[in-house]
Amino acid sequence: MFQGLQKSFPQYWTGIYVRFLSICLVYGALVHCTNILGLGNVSWLDTPFHWRLMDIILLIFDVITSVNLWLQSFYGIIALIIVIGIFVLQILPYTVFRQFFIVNPEDIEILKGLIGTEIVLISLLVILIIARK
Repeated sequence: MFQGLQKSFPQYWTGIYVRFLSICLVYGALVHCTNILGLGNVSWLDTPFHWRLMDIILLIFDVITSVNLWLQSFYGIIALIIVIGIFVLQILPYTVFRQFFIVNPEDIEILKGLIGTEIVLISLLVILIIARK
């Protein structure tokens, strides 16, 4: 099942972890689909425009990136996840432009949780890629 993992990543566990991240991104895509279809707590059209725009952008990002992760595309992983996905689509908007994404006071904690989770997941990936056994 995991025979191809050694081709893209020198460490076996890095390949396993990348597949785990792929599954996490599929979950994220499903959350964005749920939001767009209005199946969440709030109607999608009642959410701020910025949230709707990010739902669409992150849905596309999650699908493309999860496929790249599953297929072990090393350069796709580095470019999409670390540069585009984490910094441009998550950290930058949710820190610098935070005021556009806060409707309720509890949204601040949600954004902090999203940013924290992303940083932990990507930090583990970077450590696994850099670490040599």
